[in-house]
Amino acid sequence: MSKWGRQVLIWTAGTVVGLIGLWAGYTQVYEGNLGQPSYAVTHQQNGIEFRQYEPFVIASTAPEAAGNQGLRKGFRVLAGYIFGGNKPGESIAMTAPVLQQNTTGESLPMTAPVIQDPTSMHMAFVMPAGRSVEDLPTPNSAQVSLHDVDWGEVAAIRFAGRGKQTKFIDAEAALRDAIVSAGRTARGPAFYAQYNSPSAFPPMRRNEVLLPLEAQ
Repeated sequence: MSKWGRQVLIWTAGTVVGLIGLWAGYTQVYEGNLGQPSYAVTHQQNGIEFRQYEPFVIASTAPEAAGNQGLRKGFRVLAGYIFGGNKPGESIAMTAPVLQQNTTGESLPMTAPVIQDPTSMHMAFVMPAGRSVEDLPTPNSAQVSLHDVDWGEVAAIRFAGRGKQTKFIDAEAALRDAIVSAGRTARGPAFYAQYNSPSAFPPMRRNEVLLPLEAQ
């Protein structure tokens, strides 16, 4: 390789590394500092975390479509609400995680209204800390509803990368096995939680499966 070729290769590699650094920095600085529900980790066992959550509020919707189409539609509906699609047109801060629940049975009371169709999907944005159902703006869309959430104790398992449904399903299976091994009982369907936008650096993306637990 000529001297010029080596210089071009070095310059190209340096540019790529710099761009990756900027991408990772954005993910860490901006998306890593988004607000999220307050919780305390009580202990860890069998590769999972046991957490005690403080109550919080969600804006939720039930997309008519399933799968990725439903996820995209649900996200657009909820994003419309927080970006001014409400009365009086207030812009609400984006928080994490975005919650998804595939209701394969009876829905948890915290996600009312209860979804009767076992093949349907429920999606929610967590509202900023300190907000209540009473003081949040009224959604313009009838597809958006506001609810209080009080999970209590929750078991959580985490994985990085893209939040593909197959990965969530595998993680949920591992979480349920770990809960049984710990002598605990899950309460209701699982929640799939994504803490980053699609623009985040993939290796730094945080995804979790969350399962509220029956009291001991």
